[in-house]
Amino acid sequence: MILKSARRLLCAAALFALSAASCAYGLGAGAIAVRVECNVPDATLWVDDVLVGKVTDWKSDGKQIRAGFHRIEVRHPNYYSFFQEVEVPGGSQVVVNAKLRELIE
Repeated sequence: MILKSARRLLCAAALFALSAASCAYGLGAGAIAVRVECNVPDATLWVDDVLVGKVTDWKSDGKQIRAGFHRIEVRHPNYYSFFQEVEVPGGSQVVVNAKLRELIE
């Protein structure tokens, strides 16, 4: 029983490591620093259609993602979505200024 639980835990850890390594925001040999400025602090940030967190997590210091082409999107249910495509070489810094506009009812 204990051996079976340990195997399940090991499998779960391996799957988590593989999924983290395959995500768009995983670090590669050449990384870029991305910072996001947004007028709606609780909006969510998506990189290559993968949810990566709240925009406030990416505001001050930003985060690093793999160099190359990426689609950056900022979403909030009460606002029109914002998106920007970036393609930059490794070692670069990108600041995304996302100004969301309220939905018209």
